[in-house]
Amino acid sequence: MSIRIINTEVCQNCKKETCAFIDRVTKIDSVFASEGTVCPTGALQANPSQQNPFTKKECFDCGLCVGYCNKSNLEIENEANKFNLEYCNSFGMNALVSNYLNKIFPFAANSNRNSSVLFDGYVEIGEEKEAFVEVDEKDALECLRNLLGDFLLYRGQYANEVNTGLIVLTEIPPRGSSNVYTVIERMRMFPNLESKNIFITTFSMLKYLFLHPKNDSVVFENVFYNPLKETIEEYTERITKETGVCFSNLK
Repeated sequence: MSIRIINTEVCQNCKKETCAFIDRVTKIDSVFASEGTVCPTGALQANPSQQNPFTKKECFDCGLCVGYCNKSNLEIENEANKFNLEYCNSFGMNALVSNYLNKIFPFAANSNRNSSVLFDGYVEIGEEKEAFVEVDEKDALECLRNLLGDFLLYRGQYANEVNTGLIVLTEIPPRGSSNVYTVIERMRMFPNLESKNIFITTFSMLKYLFLHPKNDSVVFENVFYNPLKETIEEYTERITKETGVCFSNLK
């Protein structure tokens, strides 16, 4: 897979350069601002016609520049569903996820510039509904621990109680390989956690939803995996039918 410029002249005449930088939005009732830098590794820092960033080793074809280009002048060739995050640090991954979510849902932000909060990100998923976001390459259990801490620590601090958590990984861990599912199943036995819902998704799923926007609103509960509602196989089969794309193990 690779990203290419459709028309170099269009890039050269572009003044906004939203493929590299976008306006940050701060919610009046929130301490968060959306991400302003598009490229999570810094491979693209200005007009792409001047630097050819797509051949750099730091470019892993995340597609953010394609989706944010105000001229629709970038495209992905041979789109794939795999991620190489070798050159993307934790701050970059947080930015990557929040930029995806900010296009898929009404508003999303990360905590890269706000050290006073513990969670990696925040997303508005519908009217008066929000979710905390935790991001890691592989450690689902650590993400879950963080989410449970987020729920308890920030309980009562927002106008609407946050009852949803989203874990973002490179792939959904198989059943039996991680006790994250055991914790999810048992967490509702504890006070203040009985109404909480945990969903799991992957970078590749977010990328697909970002690059292939639907005409109607995306329903959070329909596109992400809820371990208490269905098996991984059932979820994968359902998503494959809905999108027409085969997500093997949702990698």
